[in-house]
Amino acid sequence: MNPNSAQQEFTTAHRKVAKKLSVFDNDKDLTNFMAGNLLESLKQMIRIMVNTIVHEEMDKFRSEIDDKIYFNGSYNRQMMSTLGKVDNVPIPRFRDNSNGFVPQSLSVFDSEQERFVKLVEQMHLMGISQRKISNLAKSCFGITFSKNRVGKVYAEFARQESMNINSQPIIDDFEYLYFDGVYVKSKGYGYEDNKAVLLCVLGVKNDGTRKITGFSFARAEDYESWLELIDNLKARGLKTNTVKLAVTDGGIGLKSALRFSFPNLPTQLCIVHKSRNVIAKTKHKNKRGLADDLKTVFNQETKENATIQAKVFCKKWYQIEPTAVETLRRNFEDCLTYYQFSKSTWHQIRTTNVLEREFRELRRRIKVFDNSFNSQASTENYANTIFSNLNQTYPAYQFLHTKA
Repeated sequence: MNPNSAQQEFTTAHRKVAKKLSVFDNDKDLTNFMAGNLLESLKQMIRIMVNTIVHEEMDKFRSEIDDKIYFNGSYNRQMMSTLGKVDNVPIPRFRDNSNGFVPQSLSVFDSEQERFVKLVEQMHLMGISQRKISNLAKSCFGITFSKNRVGKVYAEFARQESMNINSQPIIDDFEYLYFDGVYVKSKGYGYEDNKAVLLCVLGVKNDGTRKITGFSFARAEDYESWLELIDNLKARGLKTNTVKLAVTDGGIGLKSALRFSFPNLPTQLCIVHKSRNVIAKTKHKNKRGLADDLKTVFNQETKENATIQAKVFCKKWYQIEPTAVETLRRNFEDCLTYYQFSKSTWHQIRTTNVLEREFRELRRRIKVFDNSFNSQASTENYANTIFSNLNQTYPAYQFLHTKA
């Protein structure tokens, strides 16, 4: 198809439209018909425009060389546009293209394809399932894009992700470090139940900026695994002299690793984890009353008052719920470290909630993969890509300059 024939087809189509306008009985049918034909007319203009541009570029190439090159009809391609998919875009071709000439104007197809793939990547990154993306591609763009292809696009995107958290130098001065772990399913680590724990460290700066500074996968939250991750942070430049507090979930392995790596660093045991553990040891009929008493313990204005209320709690519940009381007593002193800091920070530094929020987002997006990964590489690439995205998009953790 040359530009003249394309123009003739466009004119003929409009004559057919004009002929049909007299057959409508009401304005609504006429409006719907005109809207549909306007869209098709705009797409036809795109076909003509692309065909003309490519044809002129090829004709210019012919005039610049001595060889005799002849056109040999055209072939059809499809492209994405702001109007949706445009089918049957006629692309001129040479009969003999021994020179291997490729029109630069064809990059319009590559750029649109690149934009669409980028859209797929971002949709998948935001936790939209592969099946939903496939359906959206069909309904919104008229493109058949299988869910398996969506997975391959994202896998390639994750593989090429340049911001590898665990290899980036740490140049920020973090004042608070949060440590916690979350279990994920992965077939790449050789564990019998295909479960691995994602150990994670999040840092918060003085201005409230937060960032996942490092993560690793291990069989359990043990001393060796946490120590290896902490050593990695220090090797990458973590400034230990600026860290004021470590907030943890209370695991024994983590506590030992912190004591070894940061001998003088205050440690705050997450009161949410502590409360959950205490309530888990309680009979169902007593859970509500015991939970209310726990809130009273941790809502005191001073450490001394909190200690007094803890004693009252133990005296009240010792005979009724002895296991729960013993659970509260274990490492209870570590739950009150936050009293050493400004009251304006208490709500944020006495729990690992800031890290738990990121874990919730990670779990939500993991569901896109049916809750399981097929290899160690895919597990690590996915976590790295998600955390990199969260580091760039999550708001600052505002609390340091809040008035008491």
